[in-house]
Amino acid sequence: MSLSQLIALNRKVADAAPALLPDACALSTCLREVRVALLPEDAQPAPMQTAAAGYELHRGAEAYRFLLQLACGLESEIAGETEIFGQIKQAWRDYEATHAAEARALRPWMQRLLQDTKEVRSEHVVGLGSATYGSLVRRLLGGTLRGPTLLLGAGQLAETILPFLDTGEVRVWNRGRERAHNMLARARAPQTERVRLLECSREAEDAAWRGAHDVVICIPADGVRDAERVALWHSQPRQGRVLHLGIDATTGTAWQQVPRLATLHDLFGLRDAQAVQREALLARARKACADKAQLAQLDDADGSRIGNANHGWEDLAVFQAFSY
Repeated sequence: MSLSQLIALNRKVADAAPALLPDACALSTCLREVRVALLPEDAQPAPMQTAAAGYELHRGAEAYRFLLQLACGLESEIAGETEIFGQIKQAWRDYEATHAAEARALRPWMQRLLQDTKEVRSEHVVGLGSATYGSLVRRLLGGTLRGPTLLLGAGQLAETILPFLDTGEVRVWNRGRERAHNMLARARAPQTERVRLLECSREAEDAAWRGAHDVVICIPADGVRDAERVALWHSQPRQGRVLHLGIDATTGTAWQQVPRLATLHDLFGLRDAQAVQREALLARARKACADKAQLAQLDDADGSRIGNANHGWEDLAVFQAFSY
C-alpha cells in the first residue's frame, strides 16, 4: 500500500482518552502512546477527531519520518536512548501475532522502518554518550581504572557516580557510616560485590589515600583536612587522578599542588563540550531521518520496491531537488 496511506498517532499518556484505531499497531510507554496503521485517505481520522482525543496526527512521509525519529530515540526525553527501539520491535511482533491480516499490509513499511533505524543509529546515534555526572566523572578519569578507587562521601552525588567506577575495587569512606551503608543498600548487587565500606575513622581514610590509584571527592572543602589529604596523595608515586567535586577551582587551596586534579569546573566544561557534540550528532541524525523519509516517498512514487535501500546517482539528483 502507498506511503500516503500511512498514519501515525502520538499522544502523551497523561492525555489519555478513549483510543482511536483499536486495530492499529500500538506502542505504549510510560510517557506516550503511538498507533500506526495503513488506511485509505477517506478512512483516515480527521484532524479535529484526533486532536479531540489528544493525538498528534502524522501522515505519509511525515508519519514515516516521525516513526523513524521515534525508533532512533530522537523523540525521547533522553535523546538517543536505545530502549524505545526494542519496545517498537516487541510491539510489532505482538501485532503480527494478533492482527495477521492488518500486519500483512503494514509489514513492508515496518521492515523498512526497522532497517532504516539500524542504519541511522549506527551512523549517527551510537557514541552519543551520556551526560550524567557518573559518566562525566568516568570520562575525566579516563582509560581503564586500575583501582582501587577511593570515593569520599555518600550523598546523592556519590551515589550517582558509584556505578560508573568500574574498577576492581571501590573503597567508600564517609564520616557517617549509616549513610554510606544506606547508599550501598540501594546499589545493585553486582556493584556491592566490588565495593568496600571503610570505617569512618581518620586512620581508615588515611590508609585508603595511601593505597588509592584514583580518588573521587564528593564532600565539601575542608582547609585543614584537605592539606593533610594532599600530603597523603604525595606520599606515594601516583599515576592516577584526583577529582574534587566539592570545589569549583583549586586556586588558593592545597589542591593546587596536585597535578591534573579536576574540579566541578572541569566537569561542567566537559558537560558543555559534550552537549555541543551531542547536538551536532542529533541534528545529523534528524536530517538522516528526514532524508530516508524523502527516499521512501520517492520509492513509493516511482514504483520502486518498498524497502529498497540502493539508490543510484539518478535518485540522488531527484532527491537533491526535494531535499530540505
